[in-house]
Amino acid sequence: MIQLAQFNPWMFMAGCALLTFVLLKRSYRYFGRRSKSNSTAIERVPRPSSQWDGAHRDTLAQVERQKVEMYEMSRDLNGQLSSRIIVLEKLIAQSQQQIERMEHLLEQNEAVK
Repeated sequence: MIQLAQFNPWMFMAGCALLTFVLLKRSYRYFGRRSKSNSTAIERVPRPSSQWDGAHRDTLAQVERQKVEMYEMSRDLNGQLSSRIIVLEKLIAQSQQQIERMEHLLEQNEAVK
C-alpha cells in the first residue's frame, strides 16, 4: 500500500487558495465575455406615475395619445354645438309663430277699422 505523507495544513490551504483563484479567473473570463458581447442591455424604465408617463418616451405613442385627445375634444364640441343648434331652431320656430300671430292680429286690426 501507498502511505500518505504527513498532512500539512499549510499546503492544503495553499492548494485551496490556488484552486479558488483559478476558478474565479475562469468564471470572470466567461462572464466578462458574455457581458461584453451583449452590449445592448435593456434600459431600466421607472414605473409610470400617471396613465401616459410611460408613453412619453415613445414618439408614436405620444402622437397617438394626442390624436385620441383631439378626437375626444371634437366629440365634446360637436355635442355642445348640436345642442345649441337644437335650442336655436326651437327659438326660431317660436319667433316665427310670434310673427305669424302678430301678422294675424294686424290683419284683424285692419279689418276692424
